[in-house]
Parts: sequence; C-alpha cells; structure tokens
Amino acid sequence: FRRQLGLPTLQKKPASKFTIIREFIRVKRLLRNKTAEDIANLPELDDERYEMGGRMNEYLAACIYRVEPTMLPLVIFQMVTTSLKHGLNSSSSPAFARLGMLLCGPFGKPHEGREMAKAAELILERPGTGM
Repeated sequence: FRRQLGLPTLQKKPASKFTIIREFIRVKRLLRNKTAEDIANLPELDDERYEMGGRMNEYLAACIYRVEPTMLPLVIFQMVTTSLKHGLNSSSSPAFARLGMLLCGPFGKPHEGREMAKAAELILERPGTGM
C-alpha cells in the first residue's frame, strides 16, 4: 500500500545487521543536536500520503516483530525519519517511544533512549495538535 502512495517501502526479507546499522546512522544524523524539546516543536505534517503511510507503519510495527523481528528497527527508523523530515503526526509519539526502546535495548544507549521517550511524551502533550 505504501508503494501505491508513492512512499518508500521495505523489502519483504530479513534485514541484515549492516542494513540496520546503516539506517541507524542515517537516523542519528537527522537527530544530531536535537533535544526532546526541539523534536516536540517540529511542525505538523501536512501531507496526507505521509499521514497514511505513518499509520500503516504504526500498525505494521505492532505485529512485525512476531513475523520478522529484524525488520522492526527499519520500520521504526522509517517512522522517525518521516516525522523529522515532514513533520509530526499521530504516529510520531509511538515512533519516538519505539526508537527509545531500541536505543535502551539493543543499541545500549539508555541516555539517548530516555531523551526519545521524553520527546514522545512532549509530542503527546502538545496543545491543539489533535494528536
């Protein structure tokens, strides 16, 4: 469905460690020097295609771990990248919370994970955003 919207899609195969690390580095570059407050103050998303794609990824992330666990980080990275490049939407808070989970767990960066969890909380608290 994401391809029909003209959005990037993931391949239907297990992700290699190299691919996961490469995408992690891309997200880290986008996050460079951004605090939780900076992230929470990003503009709202105004493109319906990305809104729909974000919702699809949110539902996908909820079940993909049982089917193909190596793809979960890629879905999370895609959600975070969309929020950082195009603006915040209703899927942004879960995206940053999940990124925090990855940072605290497999990537061993609990301080950065806590910052992403704080960003997720601040996004939820934004007044008047409809999130």
